[in-house]
Amino acid sequence: MSFLQIASWNIEHLSGSSREAKRQSAFALADHIEMAGVDIIALQEIYVTEADEEIQLNDGGPTISSSATDDRRNAELDVVCYLLQEHLGDPWSYLILPNRNAGDKSQLCAVMWNANRVQKTAHMKIDVPHKDGDDNLWDRAPHAVKFSAKLKVWRLDQDDEWIETEVTKSIALVPLHMKSNYGGVTKNRRVRGKEAKVLCEQLDEVRDQIDNSLILIGDTNILNNEEPAIERFVDSGLIDLNNNDGATYWSKQYGEAPFDRVFVAEGRDEFKYSRQYVLRSSDLAAHDLYLSDHYMIKLSVKAYLDDDDPREGIQ
Repeated sequence: MSFLQIASWNIEHLSGSSREAKRQSAFALADHIEMAGVDIIALQEIYVTEADEEIQLNDGGPTISSSATDDRRNAELDVVCYLLQEHLGDPWSYLILPNRNAGDKSQLCAVMWNANRVQKTAHMKIDVPHKDGDDNLWDRAPHAVKFSAKLKVWRLDQDDEWIETEVTKSIALVPLHMKSNYGGVTKNRRVRGKEAKVLCEQLDEVRDQIDNSLILIGDTNILNNEEPAIERFVDSGLIDLNNNDGATYWSKQYGEAPFDRVFVAEGRDEFKYSRQYVLRSSDLAAHDLYLSDHYMIKLSVKAYLDDDDPREGIQ
């Protein structure tokens, strides 16, 4: 397989009390993720479950151990990982990333991955300022997470014969959850512009320390492609894969919005075929009820040796 499948999903207060009135369940979430066929998924709005809470698949069922790679865990994600391994045969792991305030237990970002397909090899908190005048920046502090995968690809050998060989591909994923629109659209549009500016100022360090195959992905809360934040990202050498403002969010109160976006580094061959796809139900009310008010977004990353297409011009 010569493509990595990467996704992002804001799962609307996962394990938070505000979702109790709805019918969101780990079974529905696992079904949606399995259907999407992803290798790595960035997550937003994850809540931390108490470390000593016993997690069971159903009442009276066996206890499920955590698939978290550190001491922050989420009950629903543990069940989701259990179900994905049961259905697909591959173990899954996840990492919940700390907020600006390290003790926060709500509205956190996370990454989850198929541990047989990819390995997490590094991760770093990105050193951004959290204050600019009266504006608070990056409550959901940005992190960069590096993944690598061993993939089978076909290449021409020195005798012009096609051979299958194993290569290693790595990428750097920066999960995003930017300032929301609550409290005033004009102010928060300005805040997101500042968040994009200070993040982009650190991207060279991320490339140097983590990887050049850079993907920023997640819930930006950006209302349209004319926001200052978009200009900051594009001016920093990133491509907005949702530049046509395709809807990725829906609610009865607010309608649709293009909040969730992928930004990839320009000039990189591994992103030649990358496009942003949106996975949604045809019944938006049911999608909101059982899953989330956000749709999952997805892209593929070409994974050839040294980022080069081995077919050397073959169409």
